[in-house]
Amino acid sequence: MSASLSGYTASITNSVNSASTAALAVSETYTSGGTTTTCNSYDSTATCSTINKYGGTASPLVPGGSQTTKVTFTNTGSVPVGTASMKGGTCDAIVRPGVTGAVTPTTPNTSAGNLCSVLTLQVYKAATATGTAIYTGSLSGFQTATATDIGTLAVGASQDYTFVVTLPTAATTATQGQQVTQPIVWTFNQ
Repeated sequence: MSASLSGYTASITNSVNSASTAALAVSETYTSGGTTTTCNSYDSTATCSTINKYGGTASPLVPGGSQTTKVTFTNTGSVPVGTASMKGGTCDAIVRPGVTGAVTPTTPNTSAGNLCSVLTLQVYKAATATGTAIYTGSLSGFQTATATDIGTLAVGASQDYTFVVTLPTAATTATQGQQVTQPIVWTFNQ
């Protein structure tokens, strides 16, 4: 004689198991004459060549003149920015093409005949050039300065920065007809 055993069985299948990652994303916007330009940081090497924080070359500066530019950074990602910094890159001065009477920049870019050492830059963490600047100095000094801590940025939050580039009243003909270029690197970390 043989016996057969049977019993109840129960099971549970978890069919919806998933995970995802957050995204650190920041956008930079600039508005002029009713036109808005936006640059996005959708990867760690985003480059923006459409927003000129120094005002460009369309309106050349004269001694005592300045140009002001305001940009806005917005956290468009899904995680807060925990730390952030701003750092000036290498400042290069050249003779403006087609300018009669232009003077060739001297080297290094910290010398008196180089526009990088003569132009002053003030950066404000505000919508206007008021309060205490987070950077004040020459463009060549911005290049060698330690990265400036610009703080945190919550998800969905925005922060304005105002740049003022000035050609001092005491500027001499040693820098006339020159133009400068300088990258600025903004680093945002979770």
